[in-house]
Amino acid sequence: MAIGRVISLDSGVYKILGENNEEILLKARGSLRHKEVSKDSSFNKSTNKYSKKVETKRIKLSPKVGDLVLYECSLDTYFLDDVLPRKNELIRPDIANVDQIMLIFSAKRPDLSYFLLDTFISNLELHSIKPLIVITKIDLLSNEELTKLKEGMSYYNKIGYPVFYVNSKEGVPEEIKLYLKDKITVLSGQTGAGKSTFINALIPGFKLETNDISDALNRGKHTTRRSHLYPYFGGLIGDTPGFSKLESFSSKDVLRDTFIEFKNYHCAFRDCLHIRGTKGCGVILEVGREIKETRYNNYLKMLEGVGKKYDN
Repeated sequence: MAIGRVISLDSGVYKILGENNEEILLKARGSLRHKEVSKDSSFNKSTNKYSKKVETKRIKLSPKVGDLVLYECSLDTYFLDDVLPRKNELIRPDIANVDQIMLIFSAKRPDLSYFLLDTFISNLELHSIKPLIVITKIDLLSNEELTKLKEGMSYYNKIGYPVFYVNSKEGVPEEIKLYLKDKITVLSGQTGAGKSTFINALIPGFKLETNDISDALNRGKHTTRRSHLYPYFGGLIGDTPGFSKLESFSSKDVLRDTFIEFKNYHCAFRDCLHIRGTKGCGVILEVGREIKETRYNNYLKMLEGVGKKYDN
């Protein structure tokens, strides 16, 4: 058998990149519907690093875009025989084995939502996937507005999330392309922020469908209807419908740990949630100083929503 990677799925037909980078259409074997997996299998876990393992069981295994699979040709027909273990996976978008996610947010039309940005980042930290942040449509801002935006976003660079500024109509900066080299990168983020426009600028000659923004609602529509990976710069870049499902966090301490900067400050209490009014909490002392106050306020807002589901 040979190894390939699923790059798209449509009505039960999988398109993979084969061992020689050729595109092959195939269908999955029926045996995948009754696959026995052990308690340590990557298919027997929930989708994040805080999940508990379960016992050996039989499952229906559905290959995802991004999966490495075993395939073979029989009587001039290609079949997908098995799915290799995943290093990570997401749900809605249904995609696996992601190296990084590029969060696409617009500077204007629709306006940048810091709360939505922080919600996305926490969801990715939950899956141990680091985001890159791309701010599009900077051509719609005045010089003063752009300066103010960069000041606000500098905090994210400081805590380890690279931030890039793009006017997709003028092309994509070379530094972004270097981050994509040899990696599987998925684009997601704010609805209407220009994900498809960004890919069109990134890959010359590419023409993904784009939608205009409603001035009345200050938001766009999901142009992308299914996940697809495209070869790019030695890796793959994926356009997805976006996160129609953002995780509901299982507990408040799980959410707390996705705010990675909190770990840099000493707190007198081991299980502290860093809520205002807690004496001896080093995190609270740094809010408005080393910790960006708007991000901390978003954390408190997200704490109130633990157990609830967020929709993009």
